[in-house]
Amino acid sequence: MTKNTTRNLLAAALACAIFSAGASAAERARLLPAAQGDLIASRLATDKAALPVDAERAPVDFAWAVDPAEALSASTPFTARSREFWTDMDANAMREGYRFTTTAPGALVRISPANGAKSGASLQVSDIALRINGRNVDTATAIRTSADAAQMKAAGAQFPEGTLAFRLSQDAGAGQVEMKIGNATGHYLVHVFEPDSPLELNLSASSDKALAGGSLTLTANLANAAAKVQAESIGGVVTSPDGASINVRFKRDADGQYRAQVALPENAGNGLDLWEAHTFAVAGFNGARVPRDAKTSFAVSLPTAKLGSDVSVDTSQGVRVSLPVEAASTGRYEVRGVLYGTAQDGSMKPFAVSHSARWLEPGKATIALNFGKELVPADIGAPFELREVSLNDQTRLGQLETRSVALRFGSTK
Repeated sequence: MTKNTTRNLLAAALACAIFSAGASAAERARLLPAAQGDLIASRLATDKAALPVDAERAPVDFAWAVDPAEALSASTPFTARSREFWTDMDANAMREGYRFTTTAPGALVRISPANGAKSGASLQVSDIALRINGRNVDTATAIRTSADAAQMKAAGAQFPEGTLAFRLSQDAGAGQVEMKIGNATGHYLVHVFEPDSPLELNLSASSDKALAGGSLTLTANLANAAAKVQAESIGGVVTSPDGASINVRFKRDADGQYRAQVALPENAGNGLDLWEAHTFAVAGFNGARVPRDAKTSFAVSLPTAKLGSDVSVDTSQGVRVSLPVEAASTGRYEVRGVLYGTAQDGSMKPFAVSHSARWLEPGKATIALNFGKELVPADIGAPFELREVSLNDQTRLGQLETRSVALRFGSTK
C-alpha cells in the first residue's frame, strides 16, 4: 500500500469519526408536558393593528454563565395583604354620619373628593365630629396627627386637592366609629387603613401573566391572627386598562380559601398597561361586620405565537437547542431559557442563560438558544434540563408562553 493511499485512508477515517461524533451529538427531543402554573396558549390570534414603524428587526443572540452554586428560584405571584377598605359616600351620608368598625387602635382615615369631583373648601379637622363606641369624643384629642393634600404632596404623596388624612390616637381605642362632616359637599372616597389589625384579606392571582381568550384563578382568604375566617360576603371585579369590567364570583373551597375563575375576552389587547383585580369582603369580628378590600394586577397578552413540540438539540459545540415557533402575526419574537446540567453528585445545577430574538413572518420557524462550550463547566455534563423557558412578543410587549421545565436531554455520564 502506498503512502498516498495510507494517507487518504487515514483522512477518510478521521473525517468519518468527526462526522459520526457530530451526528451522535445531535438529537431530536420533545417538549415536556406543561406543568401547573405554566402559561400555554390554546389558540393563536392575529393582531390586526399596525406595527410600529421603528420596530427592531435585527436578530440578537446572547448568553452568559451563572454560578452553579447559586440556586435560582422562579418568581411567585404577588399576594396582596389588606387591612383596609374603601367606601364611596355622598354629602348627605357624610352629614348624617358614616359608621365603620375598627379592630385595633390607631386607624388611618383618608377622605378625598371622589371621581375627580371638586370638594369646595378643603376639609379641616375641626369640620369632623367623632363618636367612638357610642360616646362623643373631642376630635382634637382623638386624632393624633393629620395632613392635608398640600402637606402630603410635600412629603411625596399625590392626592386630590381637598383631601384630608388623619390617624386616630391609641387612647381612642377600637370599635364602632361614627364620623360626621357637617359642611360636606359633593362625593367622597373614604379610605380606612388599620396597620395593627389582626383581620387581613389576602388576594393573589394564579399568575401575573395571562393570555387573551384564556383564564386565570383568583384566590382570596380572610384571616384573623393567622386563623382563616369565613366571609359573610365576598365578591370582586376585574377591570381592563380601557375600563371594561368583569364581575367575579368566589366559591369557598374545602381548604377555607375562596377561588374564582376569570375568563378573559379574546380581544384583550397587548401592552404594558395592567389589568386590575379588586376583591371586597365582609367578615364578622367581635359581633360587628368589618369590610376589607384587596387589589392585585396582571398583564394580558394576545397569543400571537407559540412554541412547537419537536426540538432539535446539538451538543457538538457546547449546547444548541433549536425551538420551533409558530407565529400567527408578523413581529419580533424572543426565546429565553436557563440550562441546567448534572453535577458530579448527581444534582441538577444551573450554569448558563441564553436569549435569542428573531423577526418572524406568519408561519413556522425556529429560534435557537446557543450555550457556547465555554459556558459549560468541566464538572457538569449530561443529562441536561432546559428550564424557565419563555416566549415573548417583543413588538407588542407580551409574554406568550412559559415553561418551568421545558426539556430533558442527553445521556447519563
